[in-house]
Amino acid sequence: MPKGFRDLNGFKCCVFQMKAMMERAGNSHLLTVLSYPNAGHLIEPPYTPHARSSLFKDVISHHKFMVLWGGQTLEHSRAQEDAWRKLLVFLRKNLYGDVKTGASLVSNL
Repeated sequence: MPKGFRDLNGFKCCVFQMKAMMERAGNSHLLTVLSYPNAGHLIEPPYTPHARSSLFKDVISHHKFMVLWGGQTLEHSRAQEDAWRKLLVFLRKNLYGDVKTGASLVSNL
């Protein structure tokens, strides 16, 4: 699960709780946590605009509220590329049983 280190949504505690839960269940080998310094919460596919915030409208109360995603643009775009590359490697490995040439688990950040 990719996450930005500059996450403004308090997501870090959830990651640690999930990791502890997986360890207690004996399934820590099934969890990979990716952390990207200075990237925001929402790691979109590469080459999409870095949204630092989003405006939402509650469907019941109709109140508008803003969610801050955080992150610095350069570091966030590098995180997008790296997370996407690793996601494709994971899918190729787990759906097709191999890793195609050119795909790499090594980060160039």
